[in-house]
Amino acid sequence: MGENIKTRSPYDPASPGAGEAQNQTSSSAPGTAGGVGGNEPMAKLPRLRELPGAERGPATICWGRKVRGSNRLECGEPIDDPRVVDEVMRLINEFLDRVEKHKAVLLSESATPFDNAINALSNWLQEIKVKVGEGGSEGIIRLRNAMLDIGRAMLRLAEEAREGWLKKYRRELEELVERLRSGGVKIIISGDPFDKDVSFTVHLYMDGLAIVVDRVAKRGNITMWVSFTGLEGVRVVVPRLLGDGKLRAMQCGLLLTDGSIHVRGYPMMDTAQLWQVIAWLIAWPGRNHMYIHGLNLNDSGVSVMWRLMAVDHKGAFKNKAEVAEEASKLGDEEFPTFMLYAILGDGNVNVKEKSVRLTMGKSKLELWGGIIERLKSLGFRKKNDNGYAVAYAVNSSKAIELARKMLSDEAVKALIENLAQLPDAERLRRLITLAGMEPGHWAVHQSR
Repeated sequence: MGENIKTRSPYDPASPGAGEAQNQTSSSAPGTAGGVGGNEPMAKLPRLRELPGAERGPATICWGRKVRGSNRLECGEPIDDPRVVDEVMRLINEFLDRVEKHKAVLLSESATPFDNAINALSNWLQEIKVKVGEGGSEGIIRLRNAMLDIGRAMLRLAEEAREGWLKKYRRELEELVERLRSGGVKIIISGDPFDKDVSFTVHLYMDGLAIVVDRVAKRGNITMWVSFTGLEGVRVVVPRLLGDGKLRAMQCGLLLTDGSIHVRGYPMMDTAQLWQVIAWLIAWPGRNHMYIHGLNLNDSGVSVMWRLMAVDHKGAFKNKAEVAEEASKLGDEEFPTFMLYAILGDGNVNVKEKSVRLTMGKSKLELWGGIIERLKSLGFRKKNDNGYAVAYAVNSSKAIELARKMLSDEAVKALIENLAQLPDAERLRRLITLAGMEPGHWAVHQSR
């Protein structure tokens, strides 16, 4: 693989002049196993409503106002409506609750949110080195060497982020918590605090941190993430390892699930899954910009968010409608590869039930129209409709047949099998298991 050049990202959402994405989504996954760092006992963080008014101090809450050349909002009109204040405090308290819940990695002086990724990548790199030593076809060796180079670049970024967290970002988070308790911080809001069909967002800023606490429209669940400024990225140059048809199918699968198209025309993706970082880079040969831009603070854990941008593929697609149209017209050899990446992004593989499922938001049904017809021809049937999303599934022998088609290409199979060694690649491991099953011996498998 080519050079990995350190760069400072112009697309950092917490920094001035940051870019924006169209239809951008992000995926998350549970943290991977690891042993870097350690834990120590800490005092419980009080919720704001548990503090006496005098101790809490006067909070500054205001509507956000856009600033030219920056993605950070500034304070506009002040808020004094008690109903709005109550909703703001609800989101702030949820943020404090999650910091409290995950303080062993967020507020520790030794453990960090990056330790799991560092340990997972270190172990995986050792396994891939062994695979390279075992030999194989020239194409498979080139593929594994490219994965080694990508994994090493990721490991360097994770180690640098860990160092930055311990030196700066953790201290800023601690300071923010204290300022929230004392009232010495500006709380900027956007959205609609009363209409549950519209999102409502709290924005908190420090010098190197931008924190977003978002009440999701319609569903009402709360998501939050922390963005960083100042972390360097790398330019990763990946060789072309697959044919154009397979690459295009992979690209379509990524962009219609977890990927997006930057306003400047670059294909991009935010992901918390290590395997998906590598899968993206293999699918977009040439120069890619890669950096760690923040953390997802889920109720279940803290995950590291990676941002990837295919620099050499500017203008490859105008929008997702164009991606969907091209995906629907893929040939019979390429369409299973598209399905592979789509299902690994927005689907599920259930070995026990012998099923493969693909879920899409109801707003995407028109976009996916031509693809849905192709799904039906493969045996997929509409299964669930919860009002927000629709699931299509294929079962039994047809699911096994599809899994085998997805992994029928030697290079694609080798890629998935090697990525499946990462701790967060459970869905890949289930797909490999399903592809290896015999439809006529289901009862035998069940009894094991």
